[in-house]
Amino acid sequence: MINSIQKLKGIKAQKVTDVAQVDYSVWPGQAGFPLVVKPSAVGMQLNDWVAQNRAEFQEKVNTYGAILFRGFHINTVEKFENFSKLYADTPLEYNLRSSPRYSVGKNVYHTTTYPKEYSIEMHSESSYAPVHPSNIVFCCIDPADKQGETPIADNKKVLEYLSEKTRTKFLEKGVKYVRNLNEAYGLSWKEVFQTEDQKEVEKTCNEQGISFEWKSDTNLVLTWTKKAIWEHPATGDSVWFNHAYFFNKYALEASFFDLVNSEDQLPNNTFYGDGTEISKEEIEEIREAYQKATVLFPWEKGDVLFLDNMLMSHGRSPYEGSRQIIASLF
Repeated sequence: MINSIQKLKGIKAQKVTDVAQVDYSVWPGQAGFPLVVKPSAVGMQLNDWVAQNRAEFQEKVNTYGAILFRGFHINTVEKFENFSKLYADTPLEYNLRSSPRYSVGKNVYHTTTYPKEYSIEMHSESSYAPVHPSNIVFCCIDPADKQGETPIADNKKVLEYLSEKTRTKFLEKGVKYVRNLNEAYGLSWKEVFQTEDQKEVEKTCNEQGISFEWKSDTNLVLTWTKKAIWEHPATGDSVWFNHAYFFNKYALEASFFDLVNSEDQLPNNTFYGDGTEISKEEIEEIREAYQKATVLFPWEKGDVLFLDNMLMSHGRSPYEGSRQIIASLF
């Protein structure tokens, strides 16, 4: 597999001053990402630089997959909302949800309310959904007192680190997703679809090719299949882009199984596209591939992290103290 990131392995975190008044460097280490962009001129505004250098910026997104803007002081919801508007007049709403989030601005969300003592496993945003965002952008309003990083992984490398046998199975079969929406064990269908109208839910499912079964007025089961390995539309790279690992029963905390009576009550699970089980050993193989492909960096207040959602996956480290990381999708 041809991998452009390999070409970057020898690059040091050495500044190269750009005529557009920013400094570029690559985060230290052998991974070759993220690209770090800092202002080299006093008063340089991030919005101005991006607006004036759109083609160059997109080329760097395609090359590195992840860009960390540091030192531009995007430290309020309003500033981040204005920044996100540069990329889309109407950013994507967070639909077909897999975690509880609340809005802090127009299509700007607090990243998650998941308990801070737990990690969030690596994933590409909504890669399970029939309609997924091309990009996700994070902004650090308030870093945690301890830890709370947003680890990022190169999805090309994740795919490369898998065995040929596992890659072939996922390439040929894809992923079958099963979501059991029941507020007793996870998110309710009302939270997931952001509506209280069952007919609206059914309409969305029919439009997006999702099979549905109402077990009761409070319990909805969804089933659909999707590719596991994709070709990036701009770069042509083959990438690991799915929730096969994130939603799988073997990726859950062991204590979660004490809350349910059977696997059928799990809020999410994944299978190969033909319905056969993804083994515990294969899930562990995917976990290890993510770990090998991951870079960790500490947040600083005002940081903005721009990710190509197909080239990069992300997660969350556990943390102490308060933490406010917000995000926009498009």
